[in-house]
Amino acid sequence: MTPSKPSAASEFFRGIRTGLPVLSGCLPLGFILGVEAGRKGMTPLSIWMMTSINYAGGSEFAAVALWSAAPPMLVVWLTTWLINSRHIVMGASLSLYARHLPAKTNAFIYFLMCDEVWAIGSADIKRRSEAGVPARELLSLPFYVAVGLMFWSCWALSAAAGAWLGSDLGDLSHWGVQMAFPATFLSLLAMMWPGVRKCHPIVISAVAAAVTSLVLPPHWCVLLATLCGLAWVWFTTPEKAQAQAETEAEREAEREADAALIAELEKNNGTKDQNQEAAR
Repeated sequence: MTPSKPSAASEFFRGIRTGLPVLSGCLPLGFILGVEAGRKGMTPLSIWMMTSINYAGGSEFAAVALWSAAPPMLVVWLTTWLINSRHIVMGASLSLYARHLPAKTNAFIYFLMCDEVWAIGSADIKRRSEAGVPARELLSLPFYVAVGLMFWSCWALSAAAGAWLGSDLGDLSHWGVQMAFPATFLSLLAMMWPGVRKCHPIVISAVAAAVTSLVLPPHWCVLLATLCGLAWVWFTTPEKAQAQAETEAEREAEREADAALIAELEKNNGTKDQNQEAAR
């Protein structure tokens, strides 16, 4: 007997349960961002709007650090673009599982995408693939939307709370909350660890970021580390593996076409039987 497909509501709440542990490490970061923004003269409303629209934590920290009475907008734009450039690669990997969805749905998916949401969504896609879920259903939209909405709303609210309450709390560095930043990304790395045989792009990117951080600003390190990881994959991926992936995609498309044909034939047979019954 074929197992029943989970309902949208159950997938939505599964996304909330899955994302809560990681969210607990992100809330202190949002609060710290709000505190720093408040010290730069930004109001809780302005930092809430910035974090709601430019939904990318690293670039927001950079923008706040560069903020002044007369902010150098060109520098702010360039810096945030360089830091956010990693989203191009993240979006490209996610598009493989969302390309069949409407354009508006895709736009919403990519708006909600941040490092944590992408990592949780990608890990869930891998888990569903190993469970034999069809290719077109690997991205569970209710699951992804639940994770995305939870992170997006809580991130903006925690930043606004930091701007509102930060002036009364003093220097937060004494609390050690900065450790939440590396701890969150280490947990994401552990969640998505592909094994020793496939970890080379991660190691190459990490080494590139560490080395370039000695001589370049952080936003350049992000871009160069991303490019180094992509270059490693490009030059080391065997053609055989690429051909195998293309073959699997073709087989999946053939299976979906066969399933659609069978469904159409069953529908036609049902209609024919109904006509015969009516004729009798």
